[in-house]
Amino acid sequence: MNKGSTALLMVFLMMAANVVYAEDWNIAKNVKRLERIAPDYLDDKPTDKKFLDVLDLTEKTRKDNELYAEAKRIAAMPALSQSKYMDSFLYYMLVRSTMLSSASTAEPDHWLGLLKGYEKSPHLLAAGLVHMKQMPKNSPGIRSDVQFLVDWIKAQKPDMKVRAPEYTRNMLMSYKPRVDFAEGDTPKLYKLSYYMASVAPIDGFLEDDTYIALLGQMKDGREDILAEMTGIYRKMGKRKEASGILHQHAMLRVNAKDFQKAKALLDDAVKLDPENAGAVKERDRIKLELTYQSLEPVSTPSQEKPEEQPAQQTEAPAPAEPPASQPAPNQ
Repeated sequence: MNKGSTALLMVFLMMAANVVYAEDWNIAKNVKRLERIAPDYLDDKPTDKKFLDVLDLTEKTRKDNELYAEAKRIAAMPALSQSKYMDSFLYYMLVRSTMLSSASTAEPDHWLGLLKGYEKSPHLLAAGLVHMKQMPKNSPGIRSDVQFLVDWIKAQKPDMKVRAPEYTRNMLMSYKPRVDFAEGDTPKLYKLSYYMASVAPIDGFLEDDTYIALLGQMKDGREDILAEMTGIYRKMGKRKEASGILHQHAMLRVNAKDFQKAKALLDDAVKLDPENAGAVKERDRIKLELTYQSLEPVSTPSQEKPEEQPAQQTEAPAPAEPPASQPAPNQ
């Protein structure tokens, strides 16, 4: 076995054993780099300075196999929870935890649960997307993550800054989230409104990490989601995609027997994409249904049953007053 093969085997054995080497972490440096996206990153308060000191000393004094457990201890310290660095630390630990095991989401679950307590963190979107990547496709957990992210996004201001997860490929050509922020390009940052309006993946995101893809995972039976997706596709000039969503929306109205609304949606779908054969066929079927409805006989006045007049209530005569007692005759 040559040296290259031996080195590769060692890498796989390390991954299988979930070995984490402290000297590769650079915790304090990575956390500081992640925090640089905040406007006040230079304004360190005493708690912030202590936080960085704790990270630096932890890496210098703990053994490799103790570092991860010590990180959990740091995250649980109430005295450090007020530091501005905490959410950046939690995100860094989340992406590091994805390297511990490819078969379990228990550790990413832990870190994401803590990060959710920092609702205004610019890392929360990236953390949610990374967490979803750790679960099997179509798992119930992914649907829960999608619902959380969509609800969170809608609750924020459009000009809020959010981070991209920034994936990289490893030797097996599978995507992994970026874990080294101490070196290389500054983490990418976007306005939330720009992220929401993007149909094609923007730099740092995968195709299924776009907002429109998140909506697509929860669109079944949701007219509000379908309407939102249609609006986004229209705005971005994606006529065929918008036509397809309108077709799906129309089918929900068909199931509800609301043929007039369904026809209006299908008219719009065909206008946007005349080659949408499914929408054309369904629209013609609905036109036939509406034609049948127009042929149904209308009731004539002679055929209508006369309205029953309510029985008139006659007032019962007032009871006669008893005769006044006659005065007794004089004796």
